[in-house]
Amino acid sequence: MSGFHRGLFTIDVADHQRHEPDLEVESVGDGVWTVSDGDHRTIFAGGHDGVVAFNTFGTPGAARAYRRAIERTVPGARIGTVVCTIDHLDHAGYAADLAPDAARVGHELTATVIEGRRSDGQLPLTRVVRGGGEDLELDGVRMRLRYPGPTVGTGNLAVHLPDQRLLFMVGPRADARYGLFSDFHLRHYAGNVRSLLDMEIDRFVPGRSRTMSVHEAACACDYVEAVQEASQRAFAGGVPIWEYEPMERYVAEALREDFGSLEGFERHIGIGALRVVHHYLTGGWGLEDTTGPERLAASAGRA
Repeated sequence: MSGFHRGLFTIDVADHQRHEPDLEVESVGDGVWTVSDGDHRTIFAGGHDGVVAFNTFGTPGAARAYRRAIERTVPGARIGTVVCTIDHLDHAGYAADLAPDAARVGHELTATVIEGRRSDGQLPLTRVVRGGGEDLELDGVRMRLRYPGPTVGTGNLAVHLPDQRLLFMVGPRADARYGLFSDFHLRHYAGNVRSLLDMEIDRFVPGRSRTMSVHEAACACDYVEAVQEASQRAFAGGVPIWEYEPMERYVAEALREDFGSLEGFERHIGIGALRVVHHYLTGGWGLEDTTGPERLAASAGRA
């Protein structure tokens, strides 16, 4: 796969990595746009001298398509800063292809993972946000970068753009297509996301699926909590929790009346429930799912 960044793949996936998807760009406020490939989504903002891009999409080809979408929308502007809001490769894995010379900003926990992972194409951060976050002005773009605690991934930041009354964050989505709830820190997830919804915002832009109202974002938290409760009840009721079909049948029946209208519910509820119930058996994803997730930051400081 010479000439292509390969992330963590150990086999030749060049055809997949080089594909440049069609991206749809939509204005979501003065000088701010959201861009999507039909599933993953992010935002970018025009500054005084260039563009502040958030995340990179999940392949070299998608990162290059993202760069071209920015160039079409803000002609002549270069990407001066990339804010990596999460460590996940499918969201922020290819700064080397999007804008290799840009400054890269993210949370200290994300910085530690990126440094330790050494994924091909995911460049180290050049500026680190610590603790609960910072208020920054990057190239004239005012933003509040907030770390509410564990939600998804490591060091997952919420981006509040106060001038546009907009919040961007990876995690909640407008449908039920969560699949495995991969790297969701279920012990803290819903409460930490809800803590952000009291900010002065009119629109929530998720890292996947369509944009949402604040009410829809709150309902997305309700759905995740409902899956958690129904999965525990399956265990308590003697459902064979290692088997897909019994778990799917039990949890879908329990939640269909309230959430069955969500896109992807029937297709995804079974695999999601199977993953969620084992959170309660195994204890979750290490320190981030304990009562002391702040120890992660202390560990990062010792690294």
